[in-house]
Amino acid sequence: MLAAALWAGGAAVALFFIDRVALWAEQRGWIYWRRKKAQTGAMSSILMEMDIITNPSAQHVVIAKDAKKLEERENDDPPHD
Repeated sequence: MLAAALWAGGAAVALFFIDRVALWAEQRGWIYWRRKKAQTGAMSSILMEMDIITNPSAQHVVIAKDAKKLEERENDDPPHD
């Protein structure tokens, strides 16, 4: 019984420590944890890159979107999704 309580206490301390480290990493901008939400564009960009790995023919879509974003930046136009 005592061993189970020690394991549970140790797990709680470990989870607390992991949470603190994750919050610290989030504050530095490395990850999204609890307080900040990922931008929707970031997630779609990640998924699109994964699609390129699994489906190389989808790469032309990424190249076209990157070219459009670059053109908008050069023209100082606001981005359109």
